[in-house]
Amino acid sequence: MRRALALLGYVIITFASQSIWVTFSPVATYAAEDLAVPVEYVGYLAVLYPAFFLLLTVPSGALLDRNLRLWLAFGATATALGGLLRLAAPGSYPWLFLCQVLAAVGQPFLLNGFVPFATHIYPRRRPLVISVLSLSMYLGTVFALATGLAIYGSTGLTGLVGIHAAISAVGIALFLLGLSSLPVGGGSGLAVSLRRVVGKKDLWIIGAILGLGIAAFDNLATWLQPALATAGLGDVAGTAVALAIISGLVGVTFIPSVVARSNIRTWYLRGAALLASALLAAASILLTPVSIYMNLATAGLVMIPAYPILMEWIGRFHPPELHGSSAGFVGLVSRVISVSLLLTAPYLIGSAQTYLLFIAALLALAFIFTLTLPNDRRVRLHSLPTPRTEA
Repeated sequence: MRRALALLGYVIITFASQSIWVTFSPVATYAAEDLAVPVEYVGYLAVLYPAFFLLLTVPSGALLDRNLRLWLAFGATATALGGLLRLAAPGSYPWLFLCQVLAAVGQPFLLNGFVPFATHIYPRRRPLVISVLSLSMYLGTVFALATGLAIYGSTGLTGLVGIHAAISAVGIALFLLGLSSLPVGGGSGLAVSLRRVVGKKDLWIIGAILGLGIAAFDNLATWLQPALATAGLGDVAGTAVALAIISGLVGVTFIPSVVARSNIRTWYLRGAALLASALLAAASILLTPVSIYMNLATAGLVMIPAYPILMEWIGRFHPPELHGSSAGFVGLVSRVISVSLLLTAPYLIGSAQTYLLFIAALLALAFIFTLTLPNDRRVRLHSLPTPRTEA
């Protein structure tokens, strides 16, 4: 019973974390007026999340390995406080900024906890649990983006932060009720854990694959509209990205579990990256609303499930005492790549065709990296190469 409560609470607080991240994104201009700040300041609230993730992903992973119960509770509590305390002064930008920092600090502990939590609490259902947690991560973002304008229009800033506060309260209450089911820990310190994971070639590879995939997704969400506007298709962008996300969420519900049971992780990643690259290249050539809708929806269906598959790779092929550290290291590699490429894209949005070919090239590069992954059917449990420093 306590395990189920911990899982349910973890799912809800992860959902809350992602919804807190982009709470104000759908109403940025309106929120800026209410808070009497430039609209860029509202954008900075969302920027805090990737900034703190980069800073904390490696140490959070090592700390989770050292004491899963303590540090996952820390991440959940920091997130919940970030969501709840906004209600105290929803009209104060400095206060909202402080609360956003709290939630941003909690996020890397939550995301890097997927694999160690699933391994220790539900070892026989690890692929399914990682998929459920990943699904909650995506759904939290979609919920905030899809409902933000309507909630703000009805209840203003107070109602907008209130709905996320309520979700945070339910999530933390359930999680803390089930907290005793989590192990206390006993992993190595940060320096030792980092030495052990840095020498794992496959972690560098899946970090690169994940980074290129995130870069493609973030770029489409951020820059697709102005790029398509150059071809008179700007109104297509929002619906196309929404279709990609929705189809991807459908894929997350069943694809990772099937892939894990069949031991076809490597082949799936190769096929998904190659297919998605071809679809984006085709969309750039055809450049019609129908081709953009269909190709992005199909690409989302096969690519978004890659996240839980890559996380489950860690759970399958790396020792349990390094699951948090491995996820944290992969997170660092992937975010460095994705943030760098997100800043490169604005130079290419002057042509819709060039921009879509750029996204196709990112996915083609991800495919090349998948070719360097070992075939998971031939890899023994926890047998991937370890650095000499462990000797």
